Amino acid sequence: MSDKPTMNDVARLARVALGTVSKVLNGDVTVKPELRARVLEAAETLRYQRNRIAASLRSRHTQTVGIVIPDILNTFYAEFVEKIENLAAEAGYTVLIVTTGEDSQQAKTRADTLIQRQVDGMIVIPPLDGSDMLMDLLGPDLPCVIVDRIAAENPYPSVAVDNIDAAYQGARYLLSLGHRHITLAVNSPNLWNTRERIIGFEQAMREAGAKADVRIVGMTVEDARISLSALFRGDERPTALFTANNLVTLGAIHAQHDCGIEIPAELSLLAFDDFEWLRLLRPAVSAMQQPIDQIAVETWRLMFQQIGKQPISLRHVRSGAQLMIRQSTAALVASGKKPSGKNPIGKKLGVM
Repeated sequence: MSDKPTMNDVARLARVALGTVSKVLNGDVTVKPELRARVLEAAETLRYQRNRIAASLRSRHTQTVGIVIPDILNTFYAEFVEKIENLAAEAGYTVLIVTTGEDSQQAKTRADTLIQRQVDGMIVIPPLDGSDMLMDLLGPDLPCVIVDRIAAENPYPSVAVDNIDAAYQGARYLLSLGHRHITLAVNSPNLWNTRERIIGFEQAMREAGAKADVRIVGMTVEDARISLSALFRGDERPTALFTANNLVTLGAIHAQHDCGIEIPAELSLLAFDDFEWLRLLRPAVSAMQQPIDQIAVETWRLMFQQIGKQPISLRHVRSGAQLMIRQSTAALVASGKKPSGKNPIGKKLGVM
C-alpha cells in the first residue's frame, strides 16, 4: 500500500468493488446500507482523503447544492436546512444557503448567484408570489426540488406535507372537543400550502355544519400579534384557534399574553408545525407535526437522483402529519362556554 491511500486500497479493505467505493464517495443513495457502512469505515480507517477538485473536473460536478429559503429565522425552515445539510455532508456535498425575505426580486438575484457558483442542483422553498419567476430562472436542465410551497403548475419534483389532510384532521380534532366557533389564522392565501390548509379546514367545518372562520393575519409574527389581539378583544372571539404555521403561532402566543387570555380555559390553541419550544411552554401546545425528517430525506433523494441522472421514483411526495395532543386544547365544557369567563384550570402560556 502506498503512503497515500487510494480508492483501490479502500475497496480492498472494505471487500467491495472499486465501483461501489466510487458510488459511496459520490453519495449514491442506491448503495446498500451495509456496503456503504463498510466503505465509510474503511475510508476512515485508512484516512482516505478524496481530491475533490480533481473529482469535480472529471465529473463536471462541484459537489455543491444550493438551498433557497424565505427566512432562516422560521423554525421549520431552519430545522429543514440543518437536516438537508447533514444528508448532503454524508453524501460528500456542501450546501450553499440563501434567503429571500419573501421578496421575489431578491430571490431571483440570490438564486442567480447560486447558479453562477455552478451548483449541481437547487432545493427551493419559493418566496411569496415567486414560484413562476424562479422556474423561469432555473430552466428545465438544472436539477431542482421544490419544497413546502408548490406552484399550481410545477414541472419540478416536489416534497410537502399533505396540507389538506393535516388541516382537516386538526379541525376534526377541535370539533370532537365540542368547539364550533373555530378560527383558522393564516398568513397569506396566495401561498399554495396555506390555500391547501384552508381547503382542509373548510371541508371539516362544512361536514360538521359549522361556519369556517378564516382570518388572514399577515406574514410576520408582529402582524399576527396585532391582528389576533384585535380578534381576542372583539365580540367574535372564538373558543378555539388553529394557527396555520409557526410564525402565526408565535404571534398568537404574544396576543394571548397581551389580552390576558387563559389557555385552554378561555381558548383552545392548536398549532400547525411542532417544535421544541411548543413542548416547553406551560401549558404545552398541541400541534399538527410535520415529518421534517421524512421531508428532508425525500428531498435529498429526489435531488440526488436528478444529479446522478437516475430514474426518478415518485416525483411528487406528500407526507402525512401527526396530531400531537397536549395541554393547550380542551373540551368546550372544560374551556367554559362563555369566552369572557374565567376557569381555574386555564393559565397564560409561559416557560417552565
